[in-house]
Amino acid sequence: MKDVWGLFPFPTLREQPTHNFISGSLIATPDVCASCPSHECIEKSRGEETTLHECRYGVNYVRIDEERLVVGVVATNAPALTRRARRRARQSPAMRVKMADLQNAVDRARGLGPGVVADWKRSRDELLARLQDDPDMFAALAERLRQDFAETLTQSHDFLQLVKLVRGYSESLLLEKHPGISPEDAAERSPAEGAIFFATELMLVKMDALIFLNEVNRAFGSESRVRIHPYLLKYLRIYAWQADQKNLTIQLVGECFASAWYNANAIGAVFQGLLDNLVKYAPAGSKAVVRFEDYEDEVVLRFVSLGPKIERSEVEKIFLPGFRAVAARATASDGLGVGLATSKSISDALGLGLRVEQDDAPDEKYAARYETTFSVRLRKLDAPS
Repeated sequence: MKDVWGLFPFPTLREQPTHNFISGSLIATPDVCASCPSHECIEKSRGEETTLHECRYGVNYVRIDEERLVVGVVATNAPALTRRARRRARQSPAMRVKMADLQNAVDRARGLGPGVVADWKRSRDELLARLQDDPDMFAALAERLRQDFAETLTQSHDFLQLVKLVRGYSESLLLEKHPGISPEDAAERSPAEGAIFFATELMLVKMDALIFLNEVNRAFGSESRVRIHPYLLKYLRIYAWQADQKNLTIQLVGECFASAWYNANAIGAVFQGLLDNLVKYAPAGSKAVVRFEDYEDEVVLRFVSLGPKIERSEVEKIFLPGFRAVAARATASDGLGVGLATSKSISDALGLGLRVEQDDAPDEKYAARYETTFSVRLRKLDAPS
């Protein structure tokens, strides 16, 4: 790699494994840089690729990538050129460069991409772009990511027991306060104890769903009759508490009296992942809809809400474990990117056809939010084969 950067016109500094200067093909590494005791340019430019900086000695530097900087130059036509930079340019005319030449050189170097430029984000984006056209690679990456999350899941047993213990305490308090009714009804009548109860219920359904991310084969076996409408209501009731905290209204539209024949926990994990995504990203004060569409042989459920922009290149990737769309990361800092991955994993195994659609135009009231619809299809129990 040293030979390659020797062809670069300006001197560069590579910070790892040691501070390594390489003279450029047009300008050699000046003594002021080679003898610098602090190399402050390394830290001050971190995370600011392509931005022009000036050190205490009147020397300009620009970070190219995560490992390397252009150093040892003075951009004589840079905006707001300081007095010490002008003095440096007079004392060392060989260091003078034009701002446009410096920027063009940096841009060309970055354009060479991974292999020459060490830019993790660009490497990741190029890999993800390839996934669009390579289903086998997509599946292999998803499996690798699932295995990584499985290690975390294995370590969560003690935490799971603690959550169950807290839920048990909250149930006891609720039954003592409201004997003769279900814990869910009692929780809705007692805000304080109810908040604890629904928080632990929410945590438990999330952890139950994670099991399917690691072992999707568990979606097969233990099938039973699932009454679609009331079963979804169970999960809506859990998430209604969280939705209320942000003044989010979730409306149930349509009727469904049909049943399906699936592993109930697997279907519940799908509902959980989609509702969790809906509540997390819908803006406060907005309205969301869960719609039933009852057909002859199947029931389609659509989860409709306002959400952050999903770029075309991200439509499939948002179902990868650990992946979150760029706009989603800016909207909500929390989230591991496993809810949708779990739902998609189960959907692929059971043929539920999970997909996402989003309007092209943003909502008129909520800036940078778009009507987003996730849909799944459940085959009716008595549907013709």
